[in-house]
Amino acid sequence: MRALPASSPAVRLARHLGLDANPLRRTADRAEAWFRIGVLAALLVGGPLAAIGAGQWAYHTGIREATAQAARLHSARAVLLQPAPLVLSNAGAFDYGEARVRARWQDPDGARHTGEILAAMGLPAGRTVTVWLNSAGKLTGPPLQAAQITSRAIAIAALTPAALAVVLLSALLLIRCLLDRRRLAAWDAAWLAVGPRWTRHGP
Repeated sequence: MRALPASSPAVRLARHLGLDANPLRRTADRAEAWFRIGVLAALLVGGPLAAIGAGQWAYHTGIREATAQAARLHSARAVLLQPAPLVLSNAGAFDYGEARVRARWQDPDGARHTGEILAAMGLPAGRTVTVWLNSAGKLTGPPLQAAQITSRAIAIAALTPAALAVVLLSALLLIRCLLDRRRLAAWDAAWLAVGPRWTRHGP
């Protein structure tokens, strides 16, 4: 007895996707198969495009935000009145972060101020550093920097395909639930038509 030839990869793929010529497949089954293919295509094609678009949007938004912040803020040169101490970390090495030290600076109106600012550890007294002041002359953080804008854009671009996948898979699950209801309704209708014939008893 000769063995039947194995089905081709295209046939196996069509059967796996539910697009073969199986007469037992219902319209709802084929509709669900096409929805799955649509979701897969949207993820493969739309995911990268959405990531690029979201990254560009985040970058340009960050640029506009940084420009607006720079327009509202004022920079000033602060003179350190004491050295910024170096702190040993738990590993026994020096931590080159920032420390709060007393400094003196002048606001845009010419008024002199003395207070604590953040300065890089290890800076000696007398060193000048840049501080940022708001419209009221109070110390505030600097405008968004280029590295921060780039990091934000990269993070949003990386998360966008995952968010798109969640939305599309949720939509697919919702569609599948609706199709399952139709399949159950069709099954009930078919059983109402055929069931009495199977369960009918003779006289």
